[in-house]
Amino acid sequence: MKKSRMQLLAYNYIKDNIEKDKWENEVRLVEQDISNELQISRTPIREAINSLILEGYLEKEVNRGVTVKKQIISVEEFVERTQLLELLLSNYLFQLQVKRLKFDTSKIKIYLINLEDEKDFSKKKLYLGEILLAFLGKLENKVVKQIIIKNFQQLHYIVFPNETPNFLNQEINDCMIKLCDNIEKNEYELARKTIRVFFNRLNLELIDQQI
Repeated sequence: MKKSRMQLLAYNYIKDNIEKDKWENEVRLVEQDISNELQISRTPIREAINSLILEGYLEKEVNRGVTVKKQIISVEEFVERTQLLELLLSNYLFQLQVKRLKFDTSKIKIYLINLEDEKDFSKKKLYLGEILLAFLGKLENKVVKQIIIKNFQQLHYIVFPNETPNFLNQEINDCMIKLCDNIEKNEYELARKTIRVFFNRLNLELIDQQI
């Protein structure tokens, strides 16, 4: 359906704010605020919102209304997230090493088996979330933990054009198996290398596919 001029104005305004990261994920949209900003009625804004929900930029939730749910990120955004994650996870592994903190990897291994066997991609994401929470179990800084979880979840917003939809899940699975082995053997330098190799592989694979 062709968009009206006012609907297109609202559509471009909302989409630009999301793509330029002025509105981050989970930000709640208020129709009246947008109406005041653009000086247009709420009807074309509502129509624009419905279009962006279908395109995966927004999500409508019970009791929360419409929130930003960007499902697509650029290659540059992906690389930035992997660089941040590598830094934070490597520091976490270093803290485990110097403080001699131990955690049971058996729970992670059970989740990894479930992840490998699961065919439903939405359920795979749930298992990945449980794996990450178990892995970060000794991280006391709640803010850092949330940053890691949020950025890790957003890795799924990228598409690897020449790979299967399960590519990222399989890479995470392989990385976690190696990390569990490294940690059980107290090989923390190797664990940090495992993290570095994992993110480098993702970035190289993605960049190669853009050429």
